[in-house]
Amino acid sequence: MKHAIVQGSDVGPMPMLYVVMEDDLHTLSQNNILFKYADDTNLLVPSYSDVSLLSEFEHVKQWAADNKMVINITKTKEMVLRRPSLKHFVAPSAVCGIEQVSSVKLLGIIFKNNLSFDEHVAAVLKL
Repeated sequence: MKHAIVQGSDVGPMPMLYVVMEDDLHTLSQNNILFKYADDTNLLVPSYSDVSLLSEFEHVKQWAADNKMVINITKTKEMVLRRPSLKHFVAPSAVCGIEQVSSVKLLGIIFKNNLSFDEHVAAVLKL
């Protein structure tokens, strides 16, 4: 009889190894936040941060290289959050090589850059 772990499961050996290895990954600035869940890592850099998004991303890439890991750039996305009331908003330039998106699905919830959940509600109602 074969035993297996469902792909994407948090109890498998590879996600668990990643969680252990990722324990020493921290931001350069206390203003910036890393959200870690299983093998997903999200970086939040507010506009008032003393360390830029680019510097933080370079730090994460160096951490990955030091730990002999590769960041999948095609799965890496950048989203600039903004106030919903802003009529005219010009997003900053995207980090080189990273796709800038207006919405992203995180742990099953669709987040929009204007903090609206309309897209998520529509997706749930469509089910």
